[in-house]
Amino acid sequence: MIAYIQKHEGEFANINTLTAFLGFREKGYEVRFFEYPELPYSDIQPDTPVMGGIPVVVAALTHLGMVVPELPSIPAALERFAGRRTWLSTMQEARNLVSGGQSIFVKPVPADRKLFAGIVFRQFRDTIATAHVPPEYPVVCSEVVDFVSEYRAFVLDSEVLGLRHYKGDFRVFPAPEVIDSAAAAYSPSPEAYGIDFGVTGDGRTLLVETNEAYSLGCYGLTPILYSTFLERRWAELTGMKP
Repeated sequence: MIAYIQKHEGEFANINTLTAFLGFREKGYEVRFFEYPELPYSDIQPDTPVMGGIPVVVAALTHLGMVVPELPSIPAALERFAGRRTWLSTMQEARNLVSGGQSIFVKPVPADRKLFAGIVFRQFRDTIATAHVPPEYPVVCSEVVDFVSEYRAFVLDSEVLGLRHYKGDFRVFPAPEVIDSAAAAYSPSPEAYGIDFGVTGDGRTLLVETNEAYSLGCYGLTPILYSTFLERRWAELTGMKP
């Protein structure tokens, strides 16, 4: 078994690729390294997982002829866990709402989630950070919810593998039963995915968003669990089973 992992100038690109390396090595894989954009296209096969940044994994999957799906931020099956209204809009419409005195949360559509970081528009000056985004660009908008802490759950086969804090007060812990209920309710779903939950000031545990697994950061997940998580999503996308 072979796995390919991205490096940068001879070093691990980040803690995610290092963690993936440790996990795949412990699982008995032969780990081979490459530096993007020089992907080893001639050697990549459906049964050789590739770990790296989003453009890296997408390029590898596209080379194999796979259609890379767009996981919705809040799937229809999970809308009841969000606790707020979410809708698809454009950047100009979002700016217009702010100019009219409304506060909204704005983020890119899943296909271009790296275009800008999600941001709360409370007044027009908050839109300056997105001045480079064209007016007609599609964005996801939602009502503003003030989270005091946020955690990411790693889900495999509808079971939560681990829960990791990434923002706010780590002492404010989400309700595990809500996360378990969401994992059970999300159907159809990928075999592996990430799902973020936040805790509000009044103690509610609400869905923040779902995340694709194929290039998701480890956030401290153990190497074996993380590599298994990546391996399963790669296998699902390529039609293989590990």
